[in-house]
Amino acid sequence: MRSNAILSSLSGVRIDRRERMAQQTRGDILRAARRLFAERGYAATSINDIAEEAGVAIQTIYARLGSKRGMLLALIDLIDEEAGVGPLAQDVISAATPLAALRAAVRLTRSFQERCGDIIEALFTAAGAEPDLADAVAEGQRRHREGARITIDRIQALHGLRNDTAPEQAQALFALSTNHEAWRELITGYQFDWDQAEDWLLDALSRALLAPQRKKSGTAT
Repeated sequence: MRSNAILSSLSGVRIDRRERMAQQTRGDILRAARRLFAERGYAATSINDIAEEAGVAIQTIYARLGSKRGMLLALIDLIDEEAGVGPLAQDVISAATPLAALRAAVRLTRSFQERCGDIIEALFTAAGAEPDLADAVAEGQRRHREGARITIDRIQALHGLRNDTAPEQAQALFALSTNHEAWRELITGYQFDWDQAEDWLLDALSRALLAPQRKKSGTAT
C-alpha cells in the first residue's frame, strides 16, 4: 500500500508538471500573438509567424488555441484582469463626490487603453477580416456604454449632473469621449502622453457634465 501511495503521489507530481508546462506554452503563444498583432496587424500575421515567435510547432498552436481567432478571443479574456477593472469600477460606484466618480471613470477607460489598447485594436481590425468577431466588438461597445451609464448614474445620485444636460446625453458624451478611437487619437494623433490625455479628458468632461457648484468637490489631477 505504501508503494501504491508513492506511485500515486509521483503521478500527481507529473500531472501537475505537465499542466504547468501546458499553461506556460499557452502563455508563450498568446504573448507572441499579442506582439505580432500589435507590430504587423492581425491580417498580416500568420500562424507560422506566431509559432516561430513563440518557439513552438504549428500543431501545438492548433492543439492549445485552435486558430488566430481563438488566440484573439483568449487575449480578450485577459482584458478585465490586466486592466484592473474590478477595483477601478468599485472606485466609481463608491465615489463620495461627482468629480471623484468622473475621475475614477476616466481613469478606468485609460487603464483599458493603456494596458490593453493593442488587444482592442487587434479586435477591431480582425472584425473586418472575420465577421464572426463582430459580436465580440459589439459586446465590448455595449459594456463601454454600460460603464458610461453607471458613471452618470453615480454622478446623478450625488446631485452633480448639470441641470441642462439629460442623463442620456451625458452618457453618450462620456462614452464617445472615452472610447478606443478617442484615446487613440489623443495619444497617437495629438501626441499627448497618458497623464496629459487623462487630465485633458477629466477637465473637458467635468466642464461639460458637472453642475458648476459640484466641480469644486475634488481636484482634477
